[in-house]
Amino acid sequence: MNRREFITTAGLVSATTFISACGLGGGDSDEMEQTQPKPEGPVTLYYEFKIAGPAIQSMTTEVSNQANALENKTGFLSLSLKQMVGESTMVKNYPTDLKGALKSAVIDGAHQGIRPFVYALMIRFDSYDNLIASQSKEWFKNNIEPLLYAYKPGNPPQKTPIALDYYQGIYKTVAAGDANNIYKTKEEIISFLKNQKDIADTTYRPIPADGSSNGVTITVLNHVTIRDEDTEIVNQKATALLTTAQETYQPSSNPDDGNPGTLNNTFYQKPLTTEIMQNAYSAGGTRNYLFHGVWKSVGDHENSHIDPRFRKAAMPVGAYVIAGPVEPFYQTMILHNSNS
Repeated sequence: MNRREFITTAGLVSATTFISACGLGGGDSDEMEQTQPKPEGPVTLYYEFKIAGPAIQSMTTEVSNQANALENKTGFLSLSLKQMVGESTMVKNYPTDLKGALKSAVIDGAHQGIRPFVYALMIRFDSYDNLIASQSKEWFKNNIEPLLYAYKPGNPPQKTPIALDYYQGIYKTVAAGDANNIYKTKEEIISFLKNQKDIADTTYRPIPADGSSNGVTITVLNHVTIRDEDTEIVNQKATALLTTAQETYQPSSNPDDGNPGTLNNTFYQKPLTTEIMQNAYSAGGTRNYLFHGVWKSVGDHENSHIDPRFRKAAMPVGAYVIAGPVEPFYQTMILHNSNS
């Protein structure tokens, strides 16, 4: 199965063809692992995949079982499964009257049968060697990949021989932050990755019309690509942006880190966590990044992008981006932090 792109190929769940939200080049990680040095420090095995509705229950059961099984694997830190629900408009600096316009467009289209369901899966380990020894890639290939096929509508829906593409990548965390601190050392990042702050719900909770909190967290994964030669400078500037994101909120006079954001105001509470995820491997002279944030609401996230302080900090990073930004919204369906 071709895994050379961030979900750009077409997937079918009826007779209609779909182009999904995330359109960045990737490179086959299995091939790159054979030709480039292995990453040092904690790593994340990351998947993006499309799936037809009839296969979702089987998929989530498989992921839940694997999360429990990984507790017995050396170096396991956490696993999270996130369902894509929409897309940020403010990350693209669209006019503010379009703020949150696509907040649930992905999941709404999937429920209408006009596009596939899309998920992101993160499997975290304290080292590349322990990740590989866990056989997590083999588990995905043997248990999840067979579920990724299109279905024709009917009663019941009929599985077709059309396979749905997916993306596989290995990422390392450059820096991370939460309400307490900014984390850069190996030991700090390991602790951060085994203590993810998502509020999960296995049942999708519709996003309120005003973008306010619905009781679960909203994840953003900002997909960008840079030139490989710019990796070091981007890491420096992205870490500065992460620091700004963890320190700014609106209004700044609120001792509780800002007022709750909605699409009807300009307030926002700072993110619960932020993380810079750098692809461990370059591809064709480029390198992918995922800027991973967990927020209390869509309103909080969208309003943060309007803040002049955030925009000023983002400009030095944006200058190096050659593809993106594309920043989908996700709801966390499964979160399993290591008990060890």
